[in-house]
Amino acid sequence: MFNQTLYNEMTKGLKKFIFSPFLFSLAIGGHPINIDGSFGDWVEVPIIYSDNDDDAIEADFSILKVTYDSEFLFIYFKFYEGEFLMQDWNDFHLYIDSDNNSSTGTSFHGIGAELEWTFGARSGYQHFNGEQIEIYQNDLNLRIGPTITSQEFEIAISREAFPLTMNGLQSMTNGRIVLSEVSAGGDFLPDEIGGVTFSINEDDVLPPDPIPLEKYSEDDIRILSYNTWGTGIIDDERQIHFKRVIQALDPDIIALQEHSEWEEIDDIIQAWFPNEQWHASWTHRDLVVLSRFSIIDDASMISSNRTMAALLNTENELGKNLLVFNSHLSCCSNNEDRQQQVDEFASVWREWVLNSDGPFEIEEGTPFVHVGDFNYVGYRKQVETIRDGDIEDESQYGNDFFPDWDSTSIIDLFPRHTHKRMGYTWRKDGSSFNPGKLDYIFYSDATIDTGKYFILNTLAMDDISLNNYELQWEDTQNASDHLPIVFDITINNEVGIEKEHILPISAILYPNYPNPFNSKTSITFYLLDPGIIELSIIDVTGNTVKKLMHEKRPAGNSLVNWDGKNMNGESVTSGIYFCLLKVNEKSFKSKILLLK
Repeated sequence: MFNQTLYNEMTKGLKKFIFSPFLFSLAIGGHPINIDGSFGDWVEVPIIYSDNDDDAIEADFSILKVTYDSEFLFIYFKFYEGEFLMQDWNDFHLYIDSDNNSSTGTSFHGIGAELEWTFGARSGYQHFNGEQIEIYQNDLNLRIGPTITSQEFEIAISREAFPLTMNGLQSMTNGRIVLSEVSAGGDFLPDEIGGVTFSINEDDVLPPDPIPLEKYSEDDIRILSYNTWGTGIIDDERQIHFKRVIQALDPDIIALQEHSEWEEIDDIIQAWFPNEQWHASWTHRDLVVLSRFSIIDDASMISSNRTMAALLNTENELGKNLLVFNSHLSCCSNNEDRQQQVDEFASVWREWVLNSDGPFEIEEGTPFVHVGDFNYVGYRKQVETIRDGDIEDESQYGNDFFPDWDSTSIIDLFPRHTHKRMGYTWRKDGSSFNPGKLDYIFYSDATIDTGKYFILNTLAMDDISLNNYELQWEDTQNASDHLPIVFDITINNEVGIEKEHILPISAILYPNYPNPFNSKTSITFYLLDPGIIELSIIDVTGNTVKKLMHEKRPAGNSLVNWDGKNMNGESVTSGIYFCLLKVNEKSFKSKILLLK
């Protein structure tokens, strides 16, 4: 078993070069990794190489981690600064010597690589028995997160891919890895010749617990977001696949995108659920919202009609009407238009909240959800504009504006597949682009409490689950190149900005200060009686970032600071985190916004 304390002592005070493959080796087990671009599950994976700072002209590699489960080899790497797009705009190369033999494969930086992959070109080569065979993402079952620009990335490669198995002749147990930017002055990881060594042991990494499709509670409100691609549900050949998928998910609200034929859609959905009365909004460009709740009003939000809003009558269920935003932003390399669209949306929403100047009337504190195919395949700023209200073109669209009713960011969910640790929502095996997260769910946690959320991918489901839900293995694959995303709103009378906060019997977790923060924030909590508490920082997926306190505390107020670092002492990226206080089997949670 890996001893983190011993490891910290061994490396204390040493410089980065200690991780040279010739000086240091770690025997580590596998880890369950979700490839979703959130990185919280990498915290417990040790660093196997730390590269020198400021030794490159442009991209400067920082750290490397490697682990595995029964299906994938996982690779994590980070840069010291900057942001990069892994599927374009770069000359980054990955070399893997899958038999740990420098005399086989192609010779590069002291290793013999059976796999050579060029991220920016979205292609690579398998080198075997003197042959060079061109390969693409589907040959590797390559998965990369995130799909937007970032300072850190996680990668999964199938352990059954031919370059790792030497065309099926081996099960890889030891290998070496090199990362490089091949252009002039580019960085190498490692700097030393010979690559970074890693091992795959015989330990078992348990598969994820399947997520049942049923709601936690029948009273929850289920939203389904689905890009149905072209004629979609109207298409005679694909309609049966959509029918099985949508009936199995049994939504209360359906937000559809990228559909060219709308006249029949409400009749079709009504026929699939004959015992409920369904309502449809007007079609805005290629967007529509269908609902078991009556639709009070709907409108286009921006000039391109790529975002719509629908107000649903959920007064009886939520105490207020629910506002649903549905988006299908500009595709692919059209970053300029996509940024303009999110800037415009943020400005319209700002005026709606601050000045009641919107397309129709809403109450203050109206719960809202923003779903859709956002086509986020470029700059991460586009995500930050929706999530944080960070407008890029302020001269055109005005000042930044925190979009939630409590003047904070909204939540960007990171759902995973029901039966696999993956977070991609788009997949086309014949494309040069590997699967990615294009579809998002954002929501107001000031007014909404989340229930179950997930992505449905029937290709990853076992036969028992498929039969149980009357699904077939290729249903989601044959229906659309996008996967359906589910988000359940839990009915919770304690959520809502207009409700008074009643003093809890056991504890109070106060809002941290300052919030947002940059370098340090203070967290205060109150205990009515002495007790053992656990105070942690978690990310939006629920993964523990850092444990701040686990001890017995006296009655009264206690204060602890968080410096924006994880358990390994590394600075975490900007974004939304939560402070989680556990006292006597009760949990209290507050939102923290880190801005760097």
